[in-house]
Formats: sequence, C-alpha cells, structure tokens
Amino acid sequence: MKLSDWLYSLTSKDQIILVGLYVISIYLSKITLNTLIEIYNEKKNYSKSRLKLRITPASLLSLAFIYCFIFYKIFRGIFNSIL
Repeated sequence: MKLSDWLYSLTSKDQIILVGLYVISIYLSKITLNTLIEIYNEKKNYSKSRLKLRITPASLLSLAFIYCFIFYKIFRGIFNSIL
C-alpha cells in the first residue's frame, strides 16, 4: 500500500491523532533544542565570543520526527501487548 493510499484510508479521528502526536513531538523538540542551547551558553559563560545558536525549522522538524518515531515504537509495543 502506498503512503497516499494509506493516508486517504484514515478516518478523521485517525488524522487528528496523528497530527496531535506530531504537534506534541514538535513541542518536545523545541524544549530539547532550547535546553541544549542554554547548556551551551552556560558552558561558555555567556561570553561575547560564543556562537549565537538558534533553532532552525530543519532541526526542529527532524528532531520532532525522531520523537514521533520513538512514540510510535512505544505505542506499538503497548497496543500489541493489549491485543
């Protein structure tokens, strides 16, 4: 089954769950990246010569994809054990 066929076969409830899961993953990704930037700034003692790091969309969405994949593996294990 192609990805497009699978997406069209989903109900609206399934689509909302998937979007919600990805939104949660994006939020966790943003928290993680902000924390890493803050750790870097503390290690450099907020000096003026440190790199000015920022969160790019590519890094945010890439890390969110990794979080989403981890959630998928966890939920798959939970639901397989229930059924």
